[in-house]
Amino acid sequence: MAATGFDPERAAAVIAGALHGPGGPGLVFTVFAAVPGAVRTPARRGLFRSAPERLQLGDWRYEVTADQRISAAHMVNGIVLAEEVLTASAVGPHVARALAGVVDGFGPPALPQIEAALEILETAA
Repeated sequence: MAATGFDPERAAAVIAGALHGPGGPGLVFTVFAAVPGAVRTPARRGLFRSAPERLQLGDWRYEVTADQRISAAHMVNGIVLAEEVLTASAVGPHVARALAGVVDGFGPPALPQIEAALEILETAA
């Protein structure tokens, strides 16, 4: 556990379990939208344009791909520097690292929202 009180190993396990649960990525994206600095964009489907569901946590933007996997893009000032589709086992630790970055950026006041989101995911799974 980090000195801030955030436990990335626990967070990674909870997130991984929730991704495979009944709510899937949509539930994970929705509960983390309440975290300070997070931005959730719901999926949009249209005749000529569509956009996947997205969640931005700190410098990372996560998207649900067409085949229901998660892609992660490292963003700086709105510019994508790197992008990859994560394996199922890599999503939990990756999102946990992004949450650790949020805790580093926003400090201890961000912990209650992150803990609440993790509790929701634990009870949903």
